[in-house]
Amino acid sequence: MQNWIWYGIIAAFCFGIQTVLYKYAAQKGNLSPYYSSFLVALGIIVILGIVLLFKPGYSFDWKSNGLIFVSGLIWGIGFLVVAIAISQNADVARLAPIYNTNTLIAVLLGILILHEVPDATHMYRVISGAVLIVVGAVLVSI
Repeated sequence: MQNWIWYGIIAAFCFGIQTVLYKYAAQKGNLSPYYSSFLVALGIIVILGIVLLFKPGYSFDWKSNGLIFVSGLIWGIGFLVVAIAISQNADVARLAPIYNTNTLIAVLLGILILHEVPDATHMYRVISGAVLIVVGAVLVSI
């Protein structure tokens, strides 16, 4: 198995555990979704700060770094609206499949903007996976 697949699996576990911990904490306290989102961001900064201490190599380019910064802003908006939904007692088991349809958006934009068109054998898998994601999101949201 290729390394990037393991990274994806680890990320899936981290994001899944993080969402459940966030919901559990929201149930135990009367946290503002805005303040608690700030705490999540602070946790991210601490982890990335530690990583930068031990792997400091990077290069600066205004265009790519600017786009990365904007991607962080967009991710922050996404996290904030999830935090608001959780503060309004959304069920994680129903909410997570809906916001994880982001996979469809990433695949579509990857094909359209990045020209990452799967070959014929993978196209069937991509389309099948996309359909299953949509069906799953619809089933849990009703």
